[in-house]
Amino acid sequence: MVVMRKIYACIILIMTTLGASVQAQIALQYVETLFGYLPYLLEEHELSASLKEGMSDPREQQATRYPGVPTHETLLRRVEVYLDGSGKENSCRGWRFFPARPQRFMPYLDSLFVPGNTCIEPCEVAKEDGISTAAQSLKTRLSRYGLQYTATLSMNYTGLPQNMGNGRRDFLSTNNVVNATWFLAKDCDNSQGLFLSVEVDWGQGVGYSERSRSAQGSIGSLSNPQGSTRGGHGPFIPNLALGYSCFNGKWVGMIGTIDTTDFLDQNGYSASWSGNLTNKAFNFNPCLPLEWANWGYMTAWQPTKNFYTMYATTGCNGQINHNPFPYISSNAWVHIGEIGFISENFLGLGPGIYRFQYTATRYEGENGSGAAFNIQQQLGHDSRLGFFTRCGVLDEDAATVSDVRACATAGLVLQAPFRSHGWGSKSNNEQIALGFLWERAAESAKPYAHKDEYGVELSAVVQLTPTFYIQPDVQYIFNPVHEASRSGAFVLQVQGVFKF
Repeated sequence: MVVMRKIYACIILIMTTLGASVQAQIALQYVETLFGYLPYLLEEHELSASLKEGMSDPREQQATRYPGVPTHETLLRRVEVYLDGSGKENSCRGWRFFPARPQRFMPYLDSLFVPGNTCIEPCEVAKEDGISTAAQSLKTRLSRYGLQYTATLSMNYTGLPQNMGNGRRDFLSTNNVVNATWFLAKDCDNSQGLFLSVEVDWGQGVGYSERSRSAQGSIGSLSNPQGSTRGGHGPFIPNLALGYSCFNGKWVGMIGTIDTTDFLDQNGYSASWSGNLTNKAFNFNPCLPLEWANWGYMTAWQPTKNFYTMYATTGCNGQINHNPFPYISSNAWVHIGEIGFISENFLGLGPGIYRFQYTATRYEGENGSGAAFNIQQQLGHDSRLGFFTRCGVLDEDAATVSDVRACATAGLVLQAPFRSHGWGSKSNNEQIALGFLWERAAESAKPYAHKDEYGVELSAVVQLTPTFYIQPDVQYIFNPVHEASRSGAFVLQVQGVFKF
């Protein structure tokens, strides 16, 4: 019996050693994420010089996360093995400040709150360049002090084939956003921590104003074809909130000026004007009152890999770059909840997430409510084709916040469309997307010429350097809500984007 126990103990020791060896080997190679769904280890011949020069030690790498796609176990394990960035799990007491690696989060929450410290994308056109190397080097160094971010700098041309409302046909703009998480402190067992969530936006235009001289204003559409517009009046901060996570990353709470579009209503196939479909109706549900730059509170809870819930409550009458407290009013407040069900292989089709959302509002002295759905589903176990849809309906009182009474958007996205080599084989940005939208105007949008507006958009992304891509885009808007003289209009766009 004693001999058997010793043999059993030896087997356990060997298995533990092998497991540690495998995890160590994983951490010694750079990782590519494939849109967050299927990370894989990069071979030496696949590595970009910009990545190796900007991050010389692969043990430091925290691959880019994709909001709406639960972070893969491979990436979470790398964080766990090298908690302090040195390759050792040193014991300690108390808290660590400005840690090189974040505290533990559950997979879906991790994708929302951890940007990662990698910006280099595989590219066959130009495998490296000085800008990409410098950008990666800066991200690596700042992440050693707990600061992780994603910067998106966009240069946009928007053209209308025919003259519309205000007579302008061409619009030039720069649209920029930085989303950052600064991990301030965490305890030694990695189960809880404090962080600061920040978003900074700014942009400029040539013959362009988001409010009065834009494609949306010229067409008279309810939807905004230029989803990337950022204001053009200098930098502003729509999100500045303190967050706390606990219970091994199962619960997160936030308080401050919150941009709810950064956290709720995410969709892995259609979530951003830079790289996904451009029309703002595809970036988030147009009828949900997803407010930004307002004081608010948010909680998120993910007890298992297959379920999460989120709730946010904010004001809805705040002013950009103003003290939010004078605008806090019980007569201008919204509540939004989201429940998500995550399947790793839904009916054999591959990963899918099915979300239900609800809202309750108080605006201009009236109470309102509504509900919505948000679905993303891979179409085939080994396919790179995905489907998305968002739809929702509000009562007239709730619709006053967004001027949209009901909506439905849906589309197909082919990610990294060419598998073997060359363009479209590996980059996490390259894709072809086709989307359809419908919006019904609320009574608050009157006067309008059409109550229902429809649109179709086709967009593609081509990676030119490890941190730069171009995105040609064409849209057609049917029955623009505020345009009586025309039944539809084309919108042509090309944007060049530095993303690092």
